Amino acid sequence: MICRRGGEFDVVKILDFGLVKNVAQQHSRDLTRTLRILGTPLYMAPERLRNPADVDARADIYAVGAVAFFLITGRRLFDASDDLAMTTQVLNDEPPRLSAVATAPVPGELDLLVQACLEKKREERPQRVTDLLEALDALALELRWSQQDAQAWWATFPGVRPQENGV
Repeated sequence: MICRRGGEFDVVKILDFGLVKNVAQQHSRDLTRTLRILGTPLYMAPERLRNPADVDARADIYAVGAVAFFLITGRRLFDASDDLAMTTQVLNDEPPRLSAVATAPVPGELDLLVQACLEKKREERPQRVTDLLEALDALALELRWSQQDAQAWWATFPGVRPQENGV
């Protein structure tokens, strides 16, 4: 969750909804079982929707891409009237490019990185979270983001402002 804390914008708050899978063990007691999907389809990787038991860390990389798309563009990756239509879009539709949707210019490297996170086939996404972190760290060195930048960005989306302390 992105929130404000002490007046500081873009503070990340990690929440645990109990939707985790122990990837260190071959047979884990995943909360999702066959034919039962828990979570928000908009942020779920296609493989999670196809087979909830067959996921790994690359599903989280997809979710990071979907969240990044929203944070950068101010709009949802896919828009549908219900979860079934949303699931169909996640499974079949190509996600739009950041650069085609964002109201402000998007650096090419960031556009490509988010697009890579949103690949339908997990083999085509960054393979490890550390790969993604390294790419983001390199971008952060080039693309500075200040509290003034964050405040101005959030002001352009009055209906989506982060709440103080994320509450």
